[in-house]
Amino acid sequence: MEEKNLKFFRDLVEAHSPSGFEAPAQKVARVFMAPYADEITSDINGNLIALKRGSGDLKVMVVGHADEIGFLVNHIDESGYLYLKPLGGFDVNLLPGLRLDIHHGDEIVRGIIGRKPVHMMRGEEGGGKLKMEDLWVDIGAKDKEDALKRVSIGDTVTYRSDFEMLSDDLIVSKATDNKAGVYVAARVMQELSAKKQKVNYYAVCSVGEETTMKGAGTSAFQIKPDIAIAVDVTFSSDIPGSDKRIHGDVSLGKGPTLTIGAALHPTIKELLEKAAKVNDLPYQVEIAPGRTGTDADAIHGLGPGVATAVISIPNRYMHSPNEVISLSDLENAVKIIAAFISDLDDKIDLTR
Repeated sequence: MEEKNLKFFRDLVEAHSPSGFEAPAQKVARVFMAPYADEITSDINGNLIALKRGSGDLKVMVVGHADEIGFLVNHIDESGYLYLKPLGGFDVNLLPGLRLDIHHGDEIVRGIIGRKPVHMMRGEEGGGKLKMEDLWVDIGAKDKEDALKRVSIGDTVTYRSDFEMLSDDLIVSKATDNKAGVYVAARVMQELSAKKQKVNYYAVCSVGEETTMKGAGTSAFQIKPDIAIAVDVTFSSDIPGSDKRIHGDVSLGKGPTLTIGAALHPTIKELLEKAAKVNDLPYQVEIAPGRTGTDADAIHGLGPGVATAVISIPNRYMHSPNEVISLSDLENAVKIIAAFISDLDDKIDLTR
């Protein structure tokens, strides 16, 4: 990956953007796409929509959601400990001991997730699945009054995480779900900028996927695309104990996945597959029999229908502060989509 593009991705994942509060990440994406897009707009929900006009009428939308897993400060007790409400879903058992960034205005306050030590528990107290109310956040405050000088109810909270290279290809960071999709949509805009294509290309950085799904549907309603590709992350099965009979065979570094399922358009999947094969680009296949768990679910049934596809980046340890993905999978997703769009024109028949 080129250094400029790696910096863009790093800036994306480091920009705090919990679900519903995506503005910092959208700012990063806007700056990156500004030299390449003919038009960039934001809407009432916070979606960022960039357009590169083509010579024809066909509209293609590639969407990645800019929001990440996060929290809101819900309560501060008399001792100065904070209690949180989640923005998105995750395994609460992963949380004890983690460091957090509490965003209070322009300041970042460090917090540590605490729970009662196992040595102090009695009987069945330590068994079963943890709940959010079993955990607190310690900011080193002396009491509630002291805490309120530094944080407020409603402050947003994100994982504290460092972007690091695990190998020449694998990176570890928070929020690759789904800054990876934002990166791909923006990089396709960059790839197409020097070309004359026939289709109108929309790169959409949507909001709220982890909580309300409002961004994908409202942006698609405005654009009215003929074709939409949702780019997200997917669970890799290249870890100990994974049952590939259930989860399929998905690995890091073997290319992005193309999804087959009832909600998705077979012609678009076939053309994406063709683009990968013609350009000798690796890809994998995964199955989504019903809902895909991506922005595609909010798009494919809009109006008369949208020919929709899902491309995903394999991800280890999703919804944790230490997600692991492959940079080559990211770049190959960009190349496959850019090649697919370059071959499209108004003559495509999307009827089934």
